[in-house]
Amino acid sequence: MAYHTEIVDLTTLPPAHGILSPREEAYYQTLRFPKRRTEWLGGRVALKRVVARERCISDWTQIEILPHENGKPQLFVQQKPLTLAHSITHSHGFAVAAVGSEGTLLGIDLEKIDHRIDAWKRDFFHPDELTEESDAFLTALWTQKEALVKLLGTGLSLRSKEVCCINGTPRFSGRALELYNQLGCPSLTVTTKQWPTGYMFSVAFSAR
Repeated sequence: MAYHTEIVDLTTLPPAHGILSPREEAYYQTLRFPKRRTEWLGGRVALKRVVARERCISDWTQIEILPHENGKPQLFVQQKPLTLAHSITHSHGFAVAAVGSEGTLLGIDLEKIDHRIDAWKRDFFHPDELTEESDAFLTALWTQKEALVKLLGTGLSLRSKEVCCINGTPRFSGRALELYNQLGCPSLTVTTKQWPTGYMFSVAFSAR
C-alpha cells in the first residue's frame, strides 16, 4: 500500500507526558478547551504511532508534529524535518493519521454521518457534485473535498466550491486550480469508505 493509516479512540488516549516533546508540550498547554486538547493530542498519538512503526522509533518524544503557518502540521524526527507525506483528521471521538512515502501527496478526512440543514448543502457544494442527496453521500462528498484541500497543502483557506469531487473525480477552479498547477497537475486518486461504522473516511492521494 502506498500509505499507512492509524485510528485512535479519543476516550482511551494515553497521558500526554512521555508522548509529547517539550516544544509540543508548550503548544499543548496553550489549548484552552478540553475538546480541542483531546483532539489535538489524539491526532499526534495516531501520527506518532505510524511514524514510530515505520521508522522503528521507540521514544515518541523524538517525533514532533508542530503547527505551520499554512495550517498543515510539520513533521520532525530529532528536530530535523521529515519529508514523508502525512495528514491528520478527527471527528466525534476518533482521530486518524496517514503517512505516505517521500514524493507523494496525501490528504485525509473523517466525518460522522449526520443530517445537516439544506443551507449547508447550498453553501458548500457545487450543483454538479450533488448527484445524490442522502446523508451518507453528502458526508462522503464533504470528506472527499476536505481530503483534497489537505492534499493541496492549504489548511482550510480555500473556498469549498473551488474544490469539487464529481463521482470521485477531482475538479479545481480559482485558487485551488492555481495550487494544483503549481504541484505539476498530478494524477489524483480519491477513495472513500464507511469506516468506522457510522463514519465516512476519504483519502486523496498522488504518487506524482
